[in-house]
Amino acid sequence: MDDTKDANELVQVLTNNNSCLSVFSKASSGASTKKSIAYFDKNGTNFPFSNGVVLSTWESQNSKGPYNPSFSGTVSSWGGDSNMDAILGVNSSNATTLEFEFESKTNFLSFNYIFASNEYIRDYPCNYSDGLAILIQDVTSNGNYINIATLPDGTPVSSRNIRPRINLSDPSLTKCDAKNEIYFEKFNTDLTTPSPINYAGQTKVLNAQSKLEIGHRYRIKFVIAEGPSRSQFSALFIEAGSFASKLDLGKNRLAATKNAVCNGETITVFTGITGVHKWSKTDSGTTTQLTETSNVLAINQPGTYKVEVINSGCTFTGEIKIEYAAGMNLKDVELAKCDVNGTGTAVFDLTAFQNVIVNNDKETSISGYYTDADLMFEITDPKAFEKTNLGNQVVYVKGINPKFTCFETATITLKTLPSSQNTASEPNPIIKEFTGGKNSIELITSGISSNLEFSIDGINYQENSIFTDVPKGKYFAYIRNTSNCEFISFPFTILDYPTFFTPNGDGINDEWKISDMDKFPKSVVYIFDRYGKLLKQMNASSVGWNGTLNGLPLPADDYWFRLILNDNQIVNGHFSLKR
Repeated sequence: MDDTKDANELVQVLTNNNSCLSVFSKASSGASTKKSIAYFDKNGTNFPFSNGVVLSTWESQNSKGPYNPSFSGTVSSWGGDSNMDAILGVNSSNATTLEFEFESKTNFLSFNYIFASNEYIRDYPCNYSDGLAILIQDVTSNGNYINIATLPDGTPVSSRNIRPRINLSDPSLTKCDAKNEIYFEKFNTDLTTPSPINYAGQTKVLNAQSKLEIGHRYRIKFVIAEGPSRSQFSALFIEAGSFASKLDLGKNRLAATKNAVCNGETITVFTGITGVHKWSKTDSGTTTQLTETSNVLAINQPGTYKVEVINSGCTFTGEIKIEYAAGMNLKDVELAKCDVNGTGTAVFDLTAFQNVIVNNDKETSISGYYTDADLMFEITDPKAFEKTNLGNQVVYVKGINPKFTCFETATITLKTLPSSQNTASEPNPIIKEFTGGKNSIELITSGISSNLEFSIDGINYQENSIFTDVPKGKYFAYIRNTSNCEFISFPFTILDYPTFFTPNGDGINDEWKISDMDKFPKSVVYIFDRYGKLLKQMNASSVGWNGTLNGLPLPADDYWFRLILNDNQIVNGHFSLKR
């Protein structure tokens, strides 16, 4: 630990005398006798930085390890820092600062640092923290100070904001959950493993960065100070040489941060400066030199991309990590329907094969159907989309999955096939229920096929062979094979009958008969009581049944009938006799 170096020498340590970085007006402040700012060297320890600059809230020499929980040395007192107080809202003391102005030839500034503190004991991280700020100001545009000693979400770095779970057994101590624990490195309180620094705990290596305007002058100020408690001490370790002008290629695109590049997408990165560019890509430990030499690189594969640019005698570097989101493996499908009228038109339910499109992945869902590949024109009713031309039509499906930040598209190809009639004969339909205007019929076939659809008007087809609530009338049955659009058609008739009659001699509903039987000369109807006893047989010319047997009136009750049409169409039903 060397506390004899002045501000100029310490700035040279941080910038590594970078000739591409112009530095002006350096200054430092802190303890007045034994200094609180110094140059450090890891000196054979396992500290993450080989060397650098340390700013502390006590004398620098006290920062040397190992950690001493019983430290009893003298600690000076001095003033705070107004900039830190204003930005972090604290009333600080024992502030140590290092500041200077600089001008960079690139658009990006980046350096590494570690926050260490004796506040990482007891329940102190639950309650308070010393102040840390790295302030940058655009002097050229007279901008305000901005604190860049923050986590990626903008949270200021402190022992309260970076901590493991505090759950000590002492009931008098505060307990609190972990906060941003992924940025906490370790405790140094295990005295069997001596620590290189005299602080109870420390963060992982953190990175501060800022975008810059090329040609602007900036002021940067490193400051650490005691908070209101002034009971424990903290330090800011800055890596030597890491304060350098770098190239901003954009944020890393990672799956962990949910901004990975979408599957199949190409992105471009731009250095923002001119000069000789050397690009490389590292993937799975293998580094490949790329042929691109301009300041723009198109990327369509994962990897760590680096660039080295020589400009006006200065060498600048940039790096970006690219990961690609895993694909959803959506499947393209084809839907075919029969072209009844030869115009190529047909109505499709685009949602019928969602599970096939998403590969039966329950987490993947369909968010929309579109008529164009750019997904600009959404189909408002995908359950009844009409294809309107003779050729094939392609529609587009947008799939989403909460595991990815991307969406993917699949296609549905709509086809219409010409219809042709087969003259083969089929059995007459079975009338399942004969209930006076609400008849149910089933169209039956001589064979078994999973590709059939059925209609009783030649326009509206369904997969179910049963039709309900069919009024009386003459119909044509259509049975169509959807695989080749070949169909058969045959006529059938639905008759009607009264569901009750009242044979009381008033001339209204005195007789029960099936209407329009006279149009079927060979038809026969049999009437039975509830025990199956035959009561009456009528043919097409019969006038009806008056509710008697052998001239005697039968009681009010339900009666059953069997109708045989043309020797092969059988209908069963029942009706009521009311008196």
